[in-house]
Amino acid sequence: MRPEILAPVGSMEALNAALAAGCDAVYFGLPSFGARAFANNFDLETTKEVIERCHLCGVKVYITMNTILYEDEMEDAYNMAKMVHLFGVDALIIQDLGFIHLLHHRLPNLVLHASTQLSVSNPYQIEQLKKLGVQRVVLARECTKEEIQACVDTGIEVEVFVHGALCICYSGQCYFSSVHYGRSGNRGMCAQPCRMKYSLYEDGNKVDTHGDYVLSPKDLSLIDEVNTLADMGVCSLKIEGRMKSAPYVYESVSQVKKVLENMERSHLDEQNLRVTFNREYTVGHMYGACGKELMNSKTCNHQGIEIGRVVKVNKNKICIQLSQDLHQNDGIRFERENLGCHVNFMYDKKQKLISFMPKNNTVLIEGPVGVHVGSIVRKTMDSELNKTIEEKIRTSNRQSIVNAVVSCSAVGKPMVMEVYNDSTKISVSTEIDSVHALKRATDEETLNKQFSKTKDSWASFDRIEYHLGKDIYFPISVMNQLRRDALEKMKKACLKQEMLVENEYHYVPQKSKTSFDLFEINSMNQKVDDSSCYVSEVLNNENVINKSNITGVDGFVNAHLGKGKIVDSLNISNSYGVAAILEMGYESCVLSDECDKYQVEALMKAFLNRYHFDAPVYKTLYQKRRLMTMKHCPVNTALKDGKRVGCGLCHSHRYELEGLDGKRVFLLGDKDCHMRLYDVNIMDEIENRKEYESYGIKHFRFVFTDENQEEVKTAFKAYNR
Repeated sequence: MRPEILAPVGSMEALNAALAAGCDAVYFGLPSFGARAFANNFDLETTKEVIERCHLCGVKVYITMNTILYEDEMEDAYNMAKMVHLFGVDALIIQDLGFIHLLHHRLPNLVLHASTQLSVSNPYQIEQLKKLGVQRVVLARECTKEEIQACVDTGIEVEVFVHGALCICYSGQCYFSSVHYGRSGNRGMCAQPCRMKYSLYEDGNKVDTHGDYVLSPKDLSLIDEVNTLADMGVCSLKIEGRMKSAPYVYESVSQVKKVLENMERSHLDEQNLRVTFNREYTVGHMYGACGKELMNSKTCNHQGIEIGRVVKVNKNKICIQLSQDLHQNDGIRFERENLGCHVNFMYDKKQKLISFMPKNNTVLIEGPVGVHVGSIVRKTMDSELNKTIEEKIRTSNRQSIVNAVVSCSAVGKPMVMEVYNDSTKISVSTEIDSVHALKRATDEETLNKQFSKTKDSWASFDRIEYHLGKDIYFPISVMNQLRRDALEKMKKACLKQEMLVENEYHYVPQKSKTSFDLFEINSMNQKVDDSSCYVSEVLNNENVINKSNITGVDGFVNAHLGKGKIVDSLNISNSYGVAAILEMGYESCVLSDECDKYQVEALMKAFLNRYHFDAPVYKTLYQKRRLMTMKHCPVNTALKDGKRVGCGLCHSHRYELEGLDGKRVFLLGDKDCHMRLYDVNIMDEIENRKEYESYGIKHFRFVFTDENQEEVKTAFKAYNR
């Protein structure tokens, strides 16, 4: 079965582009609870209109409510989800496990998709999410082809990103923006620290990284591989870009559609897509891209396409030798200086003002000061392409296809029109009966002419079957009215929603048996006594409990939904999230570091009031915050080949990244070579232990990364004071 093409919609212009290009589904956010807080999200009134419009042309609508939620937000989020459910939304895309749990129990007919923010990459994680009613999983972009196939084989619907921006960190596992800039990516406000410049230091000495953007990946493009994904059984091909332009949406959707229909993309197609947005392209983790194949360390912004080189500069007059056509109003950027402008004024060799210059000629433009001879010129916006796309969108009228049966058995009888599609059928009749034809009778040819006048309607007829008596006659106006009445009645029938099913919340979790604190370590000298419970993602030692990492499932403690008893790193930030963890069979979980003290208190009170026992959770009291968990290694890429095989550099040297603002992070890989970035500053809440205990928290977590034995002992001493 052909997979759906799922388009990003961050504006009404992007919606029009997606529909005109031939998408099968769209996704967008609401004013709240979406991971793109700065997108031009639709309000509820507009959302209802968009859902109706899309459904009438056979396009599904998925709404992203994919931020983590705090206790005081759950009721508002639930009411918003209930509202869009009433509107007929086809599914919600969700990150927060507590929100998934609540909706599964209260709105059983609402379809739930697990967001890529849940960083799902293997079948066990999927089987756990099925327990919460999840019907589709948007896989982590780190998945290989083999991992995608294994997830498809679970029988759940699988959605895969095929084009657009990549996060270098496992989605949902990034706290860089939150810790360093006070803008949480898990709350939709990412400051994109991965797109900033950094210097790499080895044991205090600066290392050449062959470019400053060591955390900035290229854009993913698997457009030419979509049939491979289709053959694997992937049900949805997702395009990233809710904050990108309508031309980007149009080109990406239409080109995915073209390849799915077994047509080859031309060089012009590729150029057109690149000029709408690209940071250079990679086939990503699906095909094992790593190091320089994955990253663009030279720049983090839109690259467009190369169109020429500067050959002469006179103040703000810039002469360019063109290798591609240039039009007035195109957007260009000078690569060396990273300066850009719109081409408002351009001249030929005779200083004559012109609006177009073909390739292989020189052109003079008015541009920014500071451009140098030799600088490569890139086109970042093609005004003529945009005009062409705008015209295609303007003249497009995405319609549903319906069929009909038209009958009038004899003179003196009304004409009856039955309209139907795969799921709906209606019938209407003329208000008057037929009369005997004095001249030409009303025949199939006459009716077809009137019934084909659907250009401005939501639907058009594919096939009409006629059963007409002899010598019947109806006025033209009656035929037209019958067509309008039939399509209007069919429209209402297609938009009719099933009655809302809403249940009371009755879930009763079992009490937990967990009874010890957790001390996470990265080296054996951090194990300072034999009475505490030590866990590690790095060490293989019989005296240390195994913690499985983001892709593993076999630890006693799990950084995801593994086979162990304790879940860490999945942003549990409300009481329903704790209940979700218990519903999946775990004994306890670590609370999200995104929660402040007041949010922790609210969570604990709500859990106790609802379930009548204290939430079995861990609160982290001491750590250097983990900022990222990556499949990419900046160290190996800079010093070796980026493949992360047989390396171990990060365990024999100290590596740090320093931003232009002077803030530093250090790097340490796990045993499966996931690179982890840590803040150099300590988050120490040991003094708040008694307060947290008063909330009902009985057990705590400490994380030791680069601390020496004395520093660990100092933390233990403060804790046991």
